Amino acid sequence: MMSKFKILGLCFGLLVSGCADQHSKSEEKIEQFVYSKDPVNYEYSQLQEIPFQQVQIRDSFWSPKIKTIADTTLNLVWKMAEDQGRFENFKIVAGKSDSTYALRNSPDAPLYKIIEAAAYTLSEKSNDKLEKAIDQFIDLAGSIQQEDGYLHTQFMLNDSDELAPKQKKAIKTFGFGKDQQWQSTYSNWPTGYSQLFTAGHMFEAAVAYYRATGKRELLDISKKFANLIVKKFQDTSFARKYADHPEVEIGLMKMYEVTGDMKYVNTANLISRYVKFGRPPDIHLEESLLPLHEQQHAFGHAVRTAYVYTGATDVVRALGYDDLNASLHALWTSVAERKMYIHGGTGNGTEAEQHGSDYELPIYPTYSEGCANVAMGQWNQSLNLLTGNAKYADIVELEMYNAALSGISIDGTKFFYSNKLNVDLEDRKGKHGGVRETYFFCCPSKLPGFVSGISRWLYAADKNGIYINQYVQSEVQTKFDEQDVKLSVETNYPYEGSIKIRMDEVPENDFNVNLRIPSWVRGREIFEGSLYYYKDSLDNTFTIRINDQKIEPVTLDKGYITLNRHWKKGDKIELLLEMPVRRVYTDSKNKYNNGRVALMRGPLLDALEGVDNNFDVSKFILPPDEKITPAIDKSLLGGTVILEGVGKVGVKRVIFKAIPYHLWQNRGISKMTTLLIEDPNELYDQTTSLKTKVNTQG
Repeated sequence: MMSKFKILGLCFGLLVSGCADQHSKSEEKIEQFVYSKDPVNYEYSQLQEIPFQQVQIRDSFWSPKIKTIADTTLNLVWKMAEDQGRFENFKIVAGKSDSTYALRNSPDAPLYKIIEAAAYTLSEKSNDKLEKAIDQFIDLAGSIQQEDGYLHTQFMLNDSDELAPKQKKAIKTFGFGKDQQWQSTYSNWPTGYSQLFTAGHMFEAAVAYYRATGKRELLDISKKFANLIVKKFQDTSFARKYADHPEVEIGLMKMYEVTGDMKYVNTANLISRYVKFGRPPDIHLEESLLPLHEQQHAFGHAVRTAYVYTGATDVVRALGYDDLNASLHALWTSVAERKMYIHGGTGNGTEAEQHGSDYELPIYPTYSEGCANVAMGQWNQSLNLLTGNAKYADIVELEMYNAALSGISIDGTKFFYSNKLNVDLEDRKGKHGGVRETYFFCCPSKLPGFVSGISRWLYAADKNGIYINQYVQSEVQTKFDEQDVKLSVETNYPYEGSIKIRMDEVPENDFNVNLRIPSWVRGREIFEGSLYYYKDSLDNTFTIRINDQKIEPVTLDKGYITLNRHWKKGDKIELLLEMPVRRVYTDSKNKYNNGRVALMRGPLLDALEGVDNNFDVSKFILPPDEKITPAIDKSLLGGTVILEGVGKVGVKRVIFKAIPYHLWQNRGISKMTTLLIEDPNELYDQTTSLKTKVNTQG
């Protein structure tokens, strides 16, 4: 059986100027509590996560991006948080500043997101200056925590205080003052709605920072706050009338992982089931206001839903509730099979950033917010661990290389809010309309942790061995039955399909190495149940060799190949995946993509951008039989694989170049299209969602 994991104690930081039982009492002596650096095993989970600090990434694709986050992005967002007064608010509450409180949407939450992102980089490189700055902030936060554990600066001063905010509109919208602690209800939404949201991000940051550095101060603060939440929400009737932005469920489950205390699981269960995450502007409230275990159809805000689904999935991993499990799988079907765009984005442009109706996926209005895309990755990661089914890891991969990754620029300083699939020049108004901008709330504080924490999603384990879910050049070191296991992955994925695995340390007994065979190799759909399918199936076109000997036949089980043997140190596995250019079509249930085709190679969706093509890409037609050729361009966008071929605009034949979708809009503003015209006669009239109908005649 798999033993507890060990934590690696490497440190890294950001170069900035610094700033029990169910009824456990919040005033307990937390300093005497012993946290476990070994993640608990989830009893009802098929797989267990191998945590980020046991993984070292040495990858030509991801390592430069992680370095950019560490060297550039974290400095940028930390400085913007300072400029907006978010750190100053803590000083105001502490009585160390005579400034006026700066009230913003969820004023504290982004600070914890930044700390979480920084923590993930700690296993890659140390930076004492950043760590010192984070520690100074943690000391400040701890100094203002109420005796009962409460900590949220927006609701820790009296509204009559001379330093209270003067922004009347913001106060009316979000609320302010001690008397509004735990007063968030559906009837007065969004007043006070960010309290559980902020707590959840605090808990995630605390656990990540503790695992990376061994420092427990923020974890002590979080435990005290978490115990207050347990006390407040032990009453189901209170939970039923409460309304908030979900996130605390995820955070409470992280607290469970380092404490083993079931009260956090029980509270996450209660909150995920009963707290109202539907909002007054949402459509189909008759569904989204039901207890979660009664819901079958996904409606509501695309970020909020994915957050609560993630936390609830982890509850099922711990407690095995059949009713919650059944609803979550029904909701996954609702989102992934009926309401997801080809790049992994969700939210169809319905007002208030919601899921729309089934198969209503108009191209241009897509919401596909960066946080929603990351959250879809988080949820499917938890589903993969729960079920041991590779189809969920397929969606994680889709987000990693497409919709989530596109949200941040190559230089790490500019961000999308909405990640468009096709975009013209009209109404190109900033981050919502396909223009990268330097701004702060909310994706710029979430996306850095997605990139720097990508190692969370690579490996998993069960009692018999290890699972390689994502192919990133890296080393992983863990233990099975108290014996060291270490393996190295060498690859140039996602640009090449060759993956080499070396067994560096092996246990004495037989041991499984489970390899995910991506959906783009093993099936017709881009993931099982997807609306989007390849023109031709590769029919499991892959090769596996062990020590240069081809292994056949091989049998797939839930998307994995299991290699079982008595391994020796130095044994080598080679997985070779065929990676041709693929045409991708859409099920006719989604009428908006009629007459259109997309191009993918491996996990990468490709896009035509105006800057690369001397024609109007929105009018470009790709005939069905034209050959498309991949090529390496080391000089373009840091080095990438492009696609080249011939199509037409009107009757004129033109040569086109396509780039991986996640790289678009890094070279100025131009038109972009991923859903290309193949048959102009079949195009759906989208004038109801577009101001100008597509003219294919040039």
